[in-house]
Amino acid sequence: MAPLGDSVMRRVLVLVALAAFALAAGDADAAKRKGKGKRPTAEPAVQERTPHETRDDNTLCNGGMMVTADDQIRGCSALLKRRLTRDAKATIFYNRGNAYVAKNDFGRAISDYTEALALKSDYPQALFNRAVAHRVSGNPQSAVGDFSAAIALAPGDADAFTGRGMAQAALAKHQEALDDFNRALTIKPDHMTALVQRGHAFVRAHRWAEAITDYSAALSISTAAVEAIYGRGVAKVYAGDVASGQADMTQAMVIDSGVTARMTTQGIPPPQIRSAGSFEPAKATPQLPPTIAPPQPPTAVSPVVESTPTAAPPAVAQPAADPSPAKVDEKVSTMKPIP
Repeated sequence: MAPLGDSVMRRVLVLVALAAFALAAGDADAAKRKGKGKRPTAEPAVQERTPHETRDDNTLCNGGMMVTADDQIRGCSALLKRRLTRDAKATIFYNRGNAYVAKNDFGRAISDYTEALALKSDYPQALFNRAVAHRVSGNPQSAVGDFSAAIALAPGDADAFTGRGMAQAALAKHQEALDDFNRALTIKPDHMTALVQRGHAFVRAHRWAEAITDYSAALSISTAAVEAIYGRGVAKVYAGDVASGQADMTQAMVIDSGVTARMTTQGIPPPQIRSAGSFEPAKATPQLPPTIAPPQPPTAVSPVVESTPTAAPPAVAQPAADPSPAKVDEKVSTMKPIP
């Protein structure tokens, strides 16, 4: 075979180089196509996301053990930008109000409960929670009004009667408070908070034996009821059983060093043991830690039909661009908290 000329050799080398380049480019394109939409394994996308980013807004707004108050507020706020029914928006305002209570932001909580009630006037949970927020923020008169409205909607609610009794006591309406505690205990005889609060009412009325009976009944339900231990001690001291009373008070203070101050704000200061003089209860607004109604059970949302009571946890309604409003199953839990 005759040797190739220089020009022919150069052409062959160029063609070989071009073929190699095309093969390499083709392999690169294929690799890109296979890896399209995938993250490099060196980027742990799930681990880098915050809890808020990995859960939908509806789940966050419903709250729960693993949802922070801030995340619940963000979830609810995002849902409020969507096109929803009035009842669904009322539920969202209610849930966000609960989150603000968890942050001790009672002003915003009251505002959200008010928005919920503007959308749904027959909403006893929102009335109850707004009443609690009013009471713990130092507005017992408004609390009485909201508790009364909640009772009108749910006359068998022992928690609402107990809460109203506590607000009445803060207004120094001691007989009205006692009447409310009696009504709560008629509905639910083992209502722990009502027993403790009626014990307080009996102490303020100097009815020592009845106070001791109520405190002891509360302690038979829970031995950790610190205010019942302390209140029983106060009642025992004034009833003449000084040693036993002081033992109860000491036990309560060992469990909770702040119990004396808390009881004093409720009109039950530590007794002054003296030969003369009578017990005069202080009159101050109670400053109790708030207990709020639980979030409503998950609310099923569908853009077409009403959900059934056994529907799965709620799906988020479509954004505002969706021309049809979402419909919501407004089934409400009958469970109520202790005020």
